[in-house]
Amino acid sequence: LKADWREEYRKSPAYAGHNFLRLKVFDHPSHVGSPALQAHGHSRTAMARFCRAVLDHAPLGSFRKRFFPQEPTQCPECHVLQDRAHVLLKCKRYRRWWELRGEFEFLQRVSAYRELNGFLTVNESAFSFADAP
Repeated sequence: LKADWREEYRKSPAYAGHNFLRLKVFDHPSHVGSPALQAHGHSRTAMARFCRAVLDHAPLGSFRKRFFPQEPTQCPECHVLQDRAHVLLKCKRYRRWWELRGEFEFLQRVSAYRELNGFLTVNESAFSFADAP
């Protein structure tokens, strides 16, 4: 089953979904031994934020624009649309140790998976309801 999932994920961008953050290194699903869950100290809150970032299903302005257009969508700090790329790459509210132009450049890095985990550890409110516009 795991091999089938990996193969389908690799072959079909539609299978992963339109907004899925396609990290070069991504762990196959496991409900008991996920390295992603271990990276977050088995914290359900931290893992939820990781999933929100990867799935682009976070309480961000871009999500609100699609599903709740009457809700605020701008980053309260930068006054631009708050989307995943803004949070990961540009927002002044968060600490990061990379200087990149876009999500594609971030995804090309072999260390993107580890860096996303590190980003979420250092920025405890990123991709949380506390940081919604």
